[in-house]
Amino acid sequence: MKSLKNIFSIALLALFAVANVTAQDGTIVMEITEVTSDNPQVAAMADMFKGSKTSIYFKDDLSLTKMNLMGGMVKVDVKTDAEKKTDMLMEMMGNKVWVETTKLEADRMKATADNPMSEMEFTYDTEDTKEIAGFNCYKMTIEFPDAEGSSLVGYITEEIDVRPPVIQGVEVEEFKGFPLEFTFTNPMMTMTTVATTFESTVDETVFDMNTSGYKKMTMEEFGEMMQSMGGGGFGF
Repeated sequence: MKSLKNIFSIALLALFAVANVTAQDGTIVMEITEVTSDNPQVAAMADMFKGSKTSIYFKDDLSLTKMNLMGGMVKVDVKTDAEKKTDMLMEMMGNKVWVETTKLEADRMKATADNPMSEMEFTYDTEDTKEIAGFNCYKMTIEFPDAEGSSLVGYITEEIDVRPPVIQGVEVEEFKGFPLEFTFTNPMMTMTTVATTFESTVDETVFDMNTSGYKKMTMEEFGEMMQSMGGGGFGF
């Protein structure tokens, strides 16, 4: 079961919760299309992640990322408002948790947390292009000097006016565009996520989060819970 939690940590690391959205409304659906590993135990679980989808909604100053992993075994909703307040609903292994975090709290935790991926090295290749979900994209590569064997190779578009924030220990504010395809690699596994559809509309009711039945806790309490479950590596 510990391997499952470690895989989930990596999955969250590779999925970007979108925030700080400006000047564009839309809905993007992204899908995990490939997961591979040289570790037999991890490889046996890899197929559980293939086909997992993430729906990203953004309108005005609101954004919502809805992750549905492993056939619904794990669900995570992350909403960010104009004041950068974040509400996260997580349902995993029988636990339903609601974590509410203000920008001040998030900044404080970011400043004090040990972030092994704080130093990232970006390279861009505007000659290596492809079309994804109707957008022109070019290649971006990120190396993590402080995390040996880890890298992210993606294709980004500047046609979507979105900049993802810090998520699960990865600083992505420096991205020049929105990633519509990315392959995250670390010593345990390789995971590829691709945008399958984009719509220029969004149903505003999707931002109404139902917190009924969820246990509310602070980010510190949530981090302690994940550590007790063996689910370290989330970057909280």
